[in-house]
Amino acid sequence: MSGTYCGKSCESCDFRKEVGCSGCADVKWECDLARCCREKGHESCSGCIDSTDCKMYQGREQAPQFRLNQKRAKLEQQERMRQQSACLAKWMWVLFWLFIPSTIASVMVQWIAPLESVGVVLGILSSAIYGVVLLKISPVEKGYKTAGVAALAMVLGKVLAFWVTNEMAAMLFLVLMLILDLVACCYEFVAHRDVLQDVDQELSQQWGKLRNWMIGSIIAMVVGVIFTLILVGVLVILAAAVAILVVGILKLVYLYRTAQVFQEIAAS
Repeated sequence: MSGTYCGKSCESCDFRKEVGCSGCADVKWECDLARCCREKGHESCSGCIDSTDCKMYQGREQAPQFRLNQKRAKLEQQERMRQQSACLAKWMWVLFWLFIPSTIASVMVQWIAPLESVGVVLGILSSAIYGVVLLKISPVEKGYKTAGVAALAMVLGKVLAFWVTNEMAAMLFLVLMLILDLVACCYEFVAHRDVLQDVDQELSQQWGKLRNWMIGSIIAMVVGVIFTLILVGVLVILAAAVAILVVGILKLVYLYRTAQVFQEIAAS
């Protein structure tokens, strides 16, 4: 029996070294047949009354090749994961650093009147590059493509807004920009959630919750803009602005953590 449960000779096995099989005598190494025999208390498959009809026993000659294929597939998957993680880590850091000037630009536009023009230009440039980066990583997760297209459409809208002088048209333009922002953020957050699903469940769920917060904030902002002529509209806009600011801060934190996660996987 050569010390095996199935009756095969370990010495004549061409797959033993490549598979990493330490033999049936090693309790740390268990194929399905070895596990079955141990559970039933048999010294070998020959002592089992079910061996003649057992599919595992009948397939014992192909089992090493099957395990070898499994091992190769696992190694290939790990290598793909490392390459994908290296790509994501690189561009997540870019998104993280791009989000900082984008946030500074928003502060300039909303709160520092003398620097409003500078803020607008900075915001357009950083948003455009942000959209391009999202498209760059879209082969990894298709949600990034939609987010990137929406982000670039929003950039185009901001540029065209310079030529909008009618007050009603300007308000409609603002609503359109908010909707595009909602689409871009939602698809980006969902894409972050999906790429993290198998590597960091907690962070993946946090991206999902952040998407819900963003949806609520943008909807509140749109409602506030529509009713901006009455007091309640102004109050809704202020509340929505605070909520969007909080979402922005959390997004920055989550981008940092996401970049770290993929950087660690790529280095493993």
